[in-house]
Order: sequence, then C-alpha cells, then structure tokens
Amino acid sequence: MINLPQAAAWSFALAISASPIFVLVYGLLGLHGSGIFTASFLCLTVAGVAVFGSARNFRLSSLDIAFLAFIVCAAISFAFNPLVADVRELMLFAITLSAYVAGRLFTRDHISILRQACFWLSGLVVVMGVAVTLPFLVSDWIGGELGRPFIFGFDNAATAFSFSLGVFVIALLTSRSDWVASRWMLIIIALTSIATAVLAASMVRFTLLAILASVALCILLSASERKFALMMFVVLVVSIGVGWIARSANAKLYAVYIVEELAGGSVSMELNSWHSSEKPSYAAERNPQSNSASCESVNTRNSVAIRKQLYSDAFNLAPRAGLAGFGLMSFGQLGCFKGMSPHNDLLEAIVELGWLGGTAYLAMIILAPIFLLKSARSNNDMRFVCLLSVFMIMLSMIYGQISRDLSLFIALGLAASVAEKSTAASKNRELLQVGELA
Repeated sequence: MINLPQAAAWSFALAISASPIFVLVYGLLGLHGSGIFTASFLCLTVAGVAVFGSARNFRLSSLDIAFLAFIVCAAISFAFNPLVADVRELMLFAITLSAYVAGRLFTRDHISILRQACFWLSGLVVVMGVAVTLPFLVSDWIGGELGRPFIFGFDNAATAFSFSLGVFVIALLTSRSDWVASRWMLIIIALTSIATAVLAASMVRFTLLAILASVALCILLSASERKFALMMFVVLVVSIGVGWIARSANAKLYAVYIVEELAGGSVSMELNSWHSSEKPSYAAERNPQSNSASCESVNTRNSVAIRKQLYSDAFNLAPRAGLAGFGLMSFGQLGCFKGMSPHNDLLEAIVELGWLGGTAYLAMIILAPIFLLKSARSNNDMRFVCLLSVFMIMLSMIYGQISRDLSLFIALGLAASVAEKSTAASKNRELLQVGELA
C-alpha cells in the first residue's frame, strides 16, 4: 500500500458521491448511462482508496466478523439458488463488498483530510446540482407539471444531489471550528439554505429528513458544537418550508398522498376530488408475475404507497426465505413492482440472502455506530465518521439496494477501522491508569 492520505481521501469522496456525479456526467453528455464508465469509475475510486490507504497496524476487528459472515451468507445464497442477477449486478455487488475492505485501510490520522475532501467535493456537486435543477423546476412550474422534476431525463436526480447535501452538512458540522472566524461562514450557510430549498421544492423528502436526523444527533453528541448545530437545524427546517411553499401544489398533492396512506386509502371528499384531478408525471410499473392481492390497488404515483407495498411484500416473503433466501435480485421478480428492490437493505438481505444474511447485515449496521458513539462525543473526527455512517444507514433503510450501496459499505469500513482503533486506544488508557494506581 502507498500511504498517500490526500489521494485516498479524494478517492473516498468521489466514491460516496458517485450517484450525483453519474447524473451530472451522463446528463451533460446527453446519455442515460454507460456500464463501462460506471464500472470503471467505481473500480478506480475504490482501488484509489485501497492503494493510497494505509495497511499500517491493520488487524482484524470484531466488527469485521459481521461483514465476513455477510459474505459467507451471500456465497451460500448463490450456491443454493438459481442465478437471478445479471452480470452487471454481480459486478456492482462485488465492487460494493470490496468498498468495505478499502474503507478499512484508513486510520484516525486520515479523517481530518478525508473530511475536507468530502466537504469540498460534495459542496461542488451540490452547487452544480442546484444549478442544473433550477431550470427544470421553472419549466415544470410554467408547464404545470407535478412531482419530481425530470433532470436530464432522470427522475431521481434531485434525490442523488440531496445525498451530497447530506455529506456536505455533516462535514460542515464537524469542521465548524475551522470556519468559525471566517467571513465565508455566512455565505456557506446561505448556499446551504438555497440548496435545501431547491431540493425540497423538487419533492425530495426522505433524504432531507435523514439530514435533519443527522443534525439532531450532532446536537445530542456535541456540547461544544450544539449551538451551531441547532442553528443549522433551524436553517434547514425553514429552508424546507420555503421550498414546499414555492411549489405548494406539489406539497399539497404529496400531503394528500401521505394522509391517504395514514387513513388506510380513504380521504375526505374535498381532498379526494383534488387528488383525482392532479397527478405527478411518473408512475411505477407493476410486475405481471406478482400474485399479491393488494398490488392492484396501489397508487403507482404515490411513493409512500409504493414503499408500503414493497415492505408488505418483503414481510410476506421473509418467513419463506429460509437460511439461503431467494437469491440476489430475486425480489424484483417476486414483489409487486417490476425490477424494484424493497428499498430497504435489511429487508432485501433477509429476503434475497436469507435469515442469516439479514442477521449479519443487521449486526454490521448496528455495531459500528454503537462503537463510535462514545468517542464521537469529544472528537470532531470521530463525530464525522459516526454521523456519516448513521446518515448512510438511514438512506439504506429508505432507498437501499445492496448491490448498489457502495457508499454505505465504504462508510461502514471506515467506521470499523477507526472504531476498532478507538476501542483499542481506550483499553490501553485504562490499562495505563490501572498501572499507575497500582
């Protein structure tokens, strides 16, 4: 391994920002995707982290046991099930697993450099994302289109940009001391507010909630940064409100959809009349092979209803998944909606990789943040890793697809690396204190 922290940090930042970068690159080139470019970019960024990281003092951690168990369970699932996933998904799955190993090659000394790289790159992506989103928002407003704007033909572009916004906010919160005396702080906060309002107007919801939850966790963890984090929380909430007001027709429609689901599919006559006359510009495609009784009644334009059905399908399939599951990517053939994952990594792991695979995955996403919480209270670097891991875990519970969750796995690898070293350092300090007392 070549120990070049700057190169490793920028490789990491590129890897976790892959989704919005793909939207920008493909959109500006007028493409809808390129398997060769996607695979090359992901391989190079993961390889960059591995090659330029440091294997110094590397040792197997107790946190790695869950990851190794997850790999074994995946291998068992492949051995006992017909191959459902195509070559593309298998390659993405392999790259995603390798990202965890690459993340393990960071040390605590690298975190401050890594945080800076994430701050600058994610900030650039957010600025570019907002710049390309605004014209499409204006066009939809003039044309009366509802729902998410189709940016360069991608309906999930604004959501991808919001991932980078989350990384940017986390990096800002944990490096506030670097900016506290800077005249640029007000500009940074203003740009963050504008970006949040634009993404809220684009009907991004779950990611913005995850960002708010991450900021709230920072408020709980850090006494020294609590005032600043609280201010950021207020700025984000106000900005989200401004974005919803700016596209009030969209906000009202999605509010009706939420009420519709909470009310079990029944809404008042006034809301139902308005709901039936206005529809967003996209719809999910039902799976012809699905035998779910509730599938036909799902509003395919309501993302809350879609997720509710996906979770219902996953819960129905989980008891029959057994130890080996139904195989990677099998949910897209068994669930209500064609080609869709459960949008929840834990449920997907249980259904596709079996009960043991689901248990191993659950251990992965629980252990690393727990091991980080204590040191995150007093150390900005550890707080950054903790918040980043929690943010990625929350996203995996709403948007997750295991074979494409490289950002999550590389963040978990990073968390496992620094958590293991933090635990070892704490034990050493305790032994020294005991020795001194003796």
